[in-house]
Amino acid sequence: MKFAAPFLAFAVIAAATVPTDASAQRTGTRIGKTATKYDTNETMALVTACMAERRNAISREILSTLPGTDAEYRVMLRSEGPLGICMDDERFVLDGKKLEFTGRALRPSLGVAVARRLIAGTGGKASVRASEKPWFAEALDALPDDETLDAPLLALFEMGDCLVSRESAGAMELVVSEPGKGGQGPAMRKLIPHLSHCVVAGQEIEITPEVLRFAVAEPIVHRFQPVVEVGATQ
Repeated sequence: MKFAAPFLAFAVIAAATVPTDASAQRTGTRIGKTATKYDTNETMALVTACMAERRNAISREILSTLPGTDAEYRVMLRSEGPLGICMDDERFVLDGKKLEFTGRALRPSLGVAVARRLIAGTGGKASVRASEKPWFAEALDALPDDETLDAPLLALFEMGDCLVSRESAGAMELVVSEPGKGGQGPAMRKLIPHLSHCVVAGQEIEITPEVLRFAVAEPIVHRFQPVVEVGATQ
């Protein structure tokens, strides 16, 4: 199989920028100001939260594909309409530039948005299925040799799947926490002791709350199971 370009130490590059034109729309009404290149993660989070809420089916379909594959690309093409609904156009303007979303840019943030929505719907009683293999194992085994694959991003998800398997509560706490706020610290302290088991020897990963949040979010989506409560009456 063919591997996509490295993920730049798993730091998410939100989108490619191109010169703007008169039809482009600014984001001041969305984040309280006209966005600059430093606001790309915040902008992406708003877009993917909208996708998870208003276009959940195609959001889940994107996450069901292997990253970097032709299947992901085809679903991304079909997501242009739903993305347009969430942005009033497929592109935002950031500091006089347009944002054009790619699968690699959109997917980690979309995983967080979908996972947050699933967890929120359980009233704090979310749980995940146990599994010895990551969610993508069978699909990866069936992938043709000439198929493209974003191997670094998949490696990030594999690490996240291991963390979710070993410390699901901490993983879910990290996903629902907000960047720069108090919930990140306790969640990180639960996950960090498991990194030595989950990081493959020789793998170089920049460990930040944002990177770990992206890593564990998709595995939570794929392992997620609703909690069935047995009522007093049958």
